[in-house]
Amino acid sequence: MLLVKRALFMSVGERYVLLVTNFATAALISRILTPREIGVSVIGMAILAIALSIREFSSSSFLIQRKDISREDIRGAFTVTFILTGAIATTLVVASPFLASFYNEPGLIPYFRVISVCLFLDASFNLITALLRREMSFGKIAAIDIAGAVTNSAATIVLALAGFSYMSFAWAWFIGSGLSAGVALALCPHFWMFKPSLANWRGMISFGGYNGAIAILFRMFDALPLLLLGRFVSPNAAALFSRTLWIGQIPDKLVIGGAIAVVLPAFSAEARQGRDLKRPYLSALSLITALHWPALLVLAVLAYPIVNIALGHQWSEVAPLVQIVAIALLFSFSFELNYPVMVAMGAIRDSFIRALIVFPVSGILLSLAIVLGGLQAAAWCMLVTVPFQAYITLSFVRRSLGLERRDVTGALWKSAVVAFASTVPPLAAIGISGSGFRLSNMEAIVAGCLALGGWVAGLIITRHPLLDEIIKIFPALKRARASAG
Repeated sequence: MLLVKRALFMSVGERYVLLVTNFATAALISRILTPREIGVSVIGMAILAIALSIREFSSSSFLIQRKDISREDIRGAFTVTFILTGAIATTLVVASPFLASFYNEPGLIPYFRVISVCLFLDASFNLITALLRREMSFGKIAAIDIAGAVTNSAATIVLALAGFSYMSFAWAWFIGSGLSAGVALALCPHFWMFKPSLANWRGMISFGGYNGAIAILFRMFDALPLLLLGRFVSPNAAALFSRTLWIGQIPDKLVIGGAIAVVLPAFSAEARQGRDLKRPYLSALSLITALHWPALLVLAVLAYPIVNIALGHQWSEVAPLVQIVAIALLFSFSFELNYPVMVAMGAIRDSFIRALIVFPVSGILLSLAIVLGGLQAAAWCMLVTVPFQAYITLSFVRRSLGLERRDVTGALWKSAVVAFASTVPPLAAIGISGSGFRLSNMEAIVAGCLALGGWVAGLIITRHPLLDEIIKIFPALKRARASAG
């Protein structure tokens, strides 16, 4: 348990550094480049995300969850990954003229040429970080990721200021990936893994078959609105929706992002020792929602000033979309936990069946919404697709863990009260201000402080388990509680 907590601390610290870096980059780039310029990169990255899902057939999760691994397993994983990466890079370069014509964006041709080289750099260190995750060496992982992210961020801003437009993202990725690969090999010089081998490729493909299919379905669904908006509306609309999702997912990244890197190795270690995953899963749900739900509701209430501060006035159209998406994402509280717990239990086939249900249905609904209603309809559709995905996914997890509905409800009701308590004060501030949701920056800061006070009150009133975790972190609070007792 001590090892897990130490790993969690390192991972959360790393994720927060990355979050701040990405936030600062997005905020600056949104003020340097136009929505249309960013839209071209958004379309390119959406296409790339689908292509990269094929690489999940040699998933690094195979090395993490496997009970025993040998050098041959690692070399085999790298060889398969390298072969798939070569196939993806070649396809992108060959298909780039067609894609550029389809979206009427000639700039996609040089964009994909640069990106195709980045894929090989990524492949050279992705498996190293997978091995480090298996060993719970999150300090080294943090060094690799932070070095690459900070370099990428700085390069993107400098290149954008220099007039490289959407190509800033491609060249910055190349520079950041090159540095990450160098740091990874310096910290973990496993040069023997680059020797080709196809040992145990059947076991890898067997695991990766389901995992790759899940990744393809997920990435296609994830990229679908951006690709459809870019084709049937405009690159500007794709950029607006991309920034909407980025703002809407800030609570996810703040609350869950750091923990999720530890979840799969930790759950896998518990499963290998024959321990029950029911209790840690419910405990994780309780802790996550006590942070996740209040953050999303406050984001929905303060969307206008948050968008203004984060992106600038030229992105004001994003604010009402953020309000819709934030409400929809309340139902996504278990998404990041469900996959790791299913993999740890060896239920990867069930995960595939679940993906085969939720993503095609959600994709059809989202496609109809965009073609018929455009940008606004895409946001409103999430109020249907996200709850649908949550219901189906939780059904599979409950069956695998032997959970009853009352178990899940029991883990969540206190978080619901805390979320309500967090939202009431800023709503009251909005009512008093008389300006509706369009608060000034100073009014938004005051409303945010009131929300924080409501959150603390909610934790205390419900005696939420998160309160105990917070007290453990701060010795002064622990002493105060002991004195009160």
